[in-house]
Amino acid sequence: MSHQPARLPHLLLICPRSDVLGKFVGLPVALTVVHRPGGDRQLEESLALAVVDADFTDPHALLAVAREVHARRPVDAVLALTELSLHPASVVAQALGARGNSPATLTLTQDKAAMRGRLRDRGLGEVAHQVCATLDEARAVLRRCPSGVILKPVDGNGGTGVHLARTEGELAEAWAWASGARTGFVWPQAADASSVLAEEFLTGQEFSVESLSAAGRHQVLAVTRKHTSGAPHFVETGHDLPAMLTPAQNQVVLDATLNALDAVGYAWGPCHTEVMLAEGGERATVVEINARQGGDQIWELVHHVTGIDMLQAAVLALAHGVLPGPGVALAGGAAIRYLTPRSGRVTSVTGVAEARAIEGVIRIGELREVGDEVMPLGDSWNRAGHVVAAGPDPKAAAAAADAAADRITVHTEPIEGKTP
Repeated sequence: MSHQPARLPHLLLICPRSDVLGKFVGLPVALTVVHRPGGDRQLEESLALAVVDADFTDPHALLAVAREVHARRPVDAVLALTELSLHPASVVAQALGARGNSPATLTLTQDKAAMRGRLRDRGLGEVAHQVCATLDEARAVLRRCPSGVILKPVDGNGGTGVHLARTEGELAEAWAWASGARTGFVWPQAADASSVLAEEFLTGQEFSVESLSAAGRHQVLAVTRKHTSGAPHFVETGHDLPAMLTPAQNQVVLDATLNALDAVGYAWGPCHTEVMLAEGGERATVVEINARQGGDQIWELVHHVTGIDMLQAAVLALAHGVLPGPGVALAGGAAIRYLTPRSGRVTSVTGVAEARAIEGVIRIGELREVGDEVMPLGDSWNRAGHVVAAGPDPKAAAAAADAAADRITVHTEPIEGKTP
């Protein structure tokens, strides 16, 4: 009896960043890479079965290209790695009968009001919220929320458009900030492109849960503590992994996350779920569900602490339906800190060599250069660099990251005609 070798599953990989492409070398999967139109394709062509150009933010354009790929070799799974490609990728997966989350699930994860409604309907917590078309509607929500309201675009990402209002006096500024944000999404169910989600301001400490799913089975890889700039925009300034929680607190966070993933029908691939743990630790509320690996290099921190490469594991989960086994930890803790200098034009960057010399520092990345403009810290796009560190435990890693970030100074000078 002859045995035919098993056919390698064919994965449509949409817009991987160049700095992670090397992670896919040697994986038991045939890759077709969807490339951003224009630019160099040499690296992608050296790694993939084929490389195709498509506007991956447009479901119709992406599906047309995917059908051509599928006709040449059937596509078994679809994995998107950028926020704006997630929903188009789900449309492609459904149309081709390939593994991937459904458009209905992606709508629930990217439309924050829809997510709130689904969790409420499943008995997973009531957070006062309303999609508002006018400032007066947001004012009515604020009057029901003694702690204040967070205003944000219904489908924002990267912290864009987030603004806290605790009083009616703060509401007009918050409304202008949130309603003026542009996300790049277009939802057919949205009543107005400028609609804003007003939701009850949740107090406590925020964490994120990194997970992988295969056929509806979920595996939690890590719980991460989040640091932010505080009110009014709560821009993320750092992360510590693993979060130092008691076993009981950790379970509360995990229960809230896994129940939410089941409620939205999450079935395939990486997920980054943000959760607010109330003071006292007896209750956790899901803030957002992101149908991708965590940003801010969290996937890198996960790798250091667990030995599991989330990007490789995501490919294997989608292509083969398997979740990762235990990895070999490279460190007891890992942390990242972001640089947040005063806005203005960069005149110099000092202290980098001293920061690199600190024990535990792994690398320093995305530093602004002389001549660059630093905008006021309103969202994640306006940070000026980061430091990644590891150590024998989370406290040591955080201390190393903090010390290195403190050594680096991004000097700026005011730009004429602009408010600092």
